[in-house]
Amino acid sequence: MEHSNGPVIDMTPDGQFIEPPKPSIFTYLLRLALFAVALAAVVALFWTVLLVLPLLFLAGIVGFFLFRPQIIRVQRRF
Repeated sequence: MEHSNGPVIDMTPDGQFIEPPKPSIFTYLLRLALFAVALAAVVALFWTVLLVLPLLFLAGIVGFFLFRPQIIRVQRRF
């Protein structure tokens, strides 16, 4: 089992803390653009499901009632 000495603090020998480099404005804009694209894809998929699902449900009901007489006819033969 390894012994942990706690968190590592980045500090210079004279006692100053080392600040991590801050991202540039280009990095912020790129992250924002990627987030917008991902959000747009999720919204598009969500609305596609909301529009297609009732149509598929209706097609299933219509198909059931259209093929029902054929299924009954086939069952009577056997």
